[in-house]
Amino acid sequence: MNDVIQSLLSEHDHMRKMLTSFDEQLAIFENAEQPDYDVLSDSLAYCKDYLDVWHHPREDRLLDLLQERDASKARPLQELDGQHRELAANTSRVVRVFKDVAERGAVHLREDLVRSGRELSGAYRHHILWEEAHFFPVIEKALEAADWEVARHEMAQAAQAIDPVSVRHRYPALFGAIESGA
Repeated sequence: MNDVIQSLLSEHDHMRKMLTSFDEQLAIFENAEQPDYDVLSDSLAYCKDYLDVWHHPREDRLLDLLQERDASKARPLQELDGQHRELAANTSRVVRVFKDVAERGAVHLREDLVRSGRELSGAYRHHILWEEAHFFPVIEKALEAADWEVARHEMAQAAQAIDPVSVRHRYPALFGAIESGA
């Protein structure tokens, strides 16, 4: 398997673990028990700061390369950009609800957070499955060696701005929950 796709698939595995931790905390919250708010908060921040800024743009760039290589193969995958924008908007909405709950703590806001959080988690899970079933197989077959070299080069340059160790330190509660649940 292509190393660029393998890297994205590894991130998908991490996303699944993050979503499991997030869902577990939502269930605790739904039962009017005390969730780990840091895990909830780190999960949302991870979506906004890491997935929206780092992970999804890398996938979008692969779609751009496919568009340049073979527009007919890229056309059915154009919904990728819309999925990424919708996930970002949904994450922002859940962040707003989360802040309302933290600041006002109203019961109906608790229900809103649980519902919104589950919708977001479900949307991410659906998105991951869609990419793995539709997007990755097409780009793996359609992109050529020169395209993959461009992708590797651009991703290596961008990686200088994202240090994996600093990512772990930015979201300590999330990574702690993932490691303890693994």
